[in-house]
Amino acid sequence: MTDTALSPAGGRRRSHRPKYRDGITVGLVVRYLVLIGTVTLTVFPLVWLVLTSLRNSADIFAVPVHILPESVTFNQYISVFTQYGLNDYLWNTVIVSVATVILVTLLAVPCAYAMVRFHLPGTKIIVSILLIMRMIPVVALAIPLFAVFASIGLLDTLTALVLAHTASKLPVAIWLLMGFIQDLPKEIEESAQMDGAGTLRILVQIVSPLIAPGIGATAVITFLFTWNDLLIALTLSSSEAAQTLPVGLTNFVSQFGIDWGAMSAAGVLMVIPTLIFVWFAQGLLVKGLVTGAVRG
Repeated sequence: MTDTALSPAGGRRRSHRPKYRDGITVGLVVRYLVLIGTVTLTVFPLVWLVLTSLRNSADIFAVPVHILPESVTFNQYISVFTQYGLNDYLWNTVIVSVATVILVTLLAVPCAYAMVRFHLPGTKIIVSILLIMRMIPVVALAIPLFAVFASIGLLDTLTALVLAHTASKLPVAIWLLMGFIQDLPKEIEESAQMDGAGTLRILVQIVSPLIAPGIGATAVITFLFTWNDLLIALTLSSSEAAQTLPVGLTNFVSQFGIDWGAMSAAGVLMVIPTLIFVWFAQGLLVKGLVTGAVRG
């Protein structure tokens, strides 16, 4: 590749676009620098959280601050289970998150299929309501949810958390799955009907496998939002029997100060399951999001 080009008069003129060897341009270097900076800003808080969880109390408050801990200790991880009872919060969070994902998936798939294929009256109004529900902040629903579950005697129970999260995540899941179902050719379902397949069999054996990327993406999004939720869990739970991990993290803040080491260890334990879940589900998540982008 040369740095010159033919001019209209037949001569040669030098290109003014700055380049380095092997076609590396200034713009490419800038883009990589911006990318590296963005990744660094994104990953650094997580790395610092892990490093803080491995420090002893003296090293955490040392001046000047040491980037790497002078000595590695796992006492912080031991204390979050022995002193703060983190295992109960962790177990509650797993139950609520998994149950919410299952309920949302079981309800969202048939609802989205019915709204797309059966041409029910008022479908446009229902879709508009779903979009409006996506824009309502959760804090606006906190007091009504508290009043409803208190009146039916489900306050401070895991059942209340599962039902509240299912209701809040269901509109988004239905709206996402409707787009995937709309892209399916009707001829496939019509052929199955001619072979004697009923609606339920078509939904389970034909439609669901074909929209598996959308179901996977919806499940991942539902799990992440449920796992990391603080407001709903803080509103509907008051004892360790129903409190989740985000609520448990608030116990590290007391009138005598903040236990930074134990809080960092609990934060790492809270992040690890989400990373593992996304790692195994990233194929479905990426495929689902890419399919949605191409569809849009």
